[in-house]
Amino acid sequence: MRSLTIRIDLISPTLIGSGTGFGSIIDSDIVFDETGIPSIPSKRIKGLLRDSAHEMMDALSAAKIKWLSPEIIEQTFGRPGDEKPAPVYFSDLTIKDYESVKKWLDYLSKEFNTYINSHGIMNFFTEIRQQTSIDETKGTAEEHSLRTLRTAKKGLTFIGTIDIETDSEETIKLLFLAAKNLRHMGTKRTRGYGAVRCSLLEGDREIDYFSELEGLCRA
Repeated sequence: MRSLTIRIDLISPTLIGSGTGFGSIIDSDIVFDETGIPSIPSKRIKGLLRDSAHEMMDALSAAKIKWLSPEIIEQTFGRPGDEKPAPVYFSDLTIKDYESVKKWLDYLSKEFNTYINSHGIMNFFTEIRQQTSIDETKGTAEEHSLRTLRTAKKGLTFIGTIDIETDSEETIKLLFLAAKNLRHMGTKRTRGYGAVRCSLLEGDREIDYFSELEGLCRA
């Protein structure tokens, strides 16, 4: 089993999207643990990387660069309906130093719950944004269009693991391409939300195939 680390840095506020709201207060909310710390579900990051991998394989094909086999996406991410699971497993992504931060916040919430609770912790990691739709004929906000969103703050870093059961180097190369190509995530991307930087590490070393790719491009 080979284990990699995936790191995502938020360059702008990001609506990771839980698919739910928060009562009548928040229309679109993000995912939190029981302490109030935000996270990115494993299924979400796997789907984003799969889409990103398709984009990069299409780009390589258009440029007539034969670096990876056409079957590598299904070999890495699996095929819908297959009984056998894919050999690549994604964890949920949590904030940097999650275990230590959670331990201290749980302790402080228990000892000083008048001042520190899950709602306060959520507010520390997030921002509340509101938006409306504009009636283009009148130039005013459309009636009942006000929406309230909760986003993860710009500057947060999320860390997770990718465990790989195969020794295929092509799988690592595909994950590298997909990670480097991943520039946005979540919803409301056209309104400036969800800009991210994604990188892949093995131990402390960032995985990097740029020189190999440059060699192919020059050939």
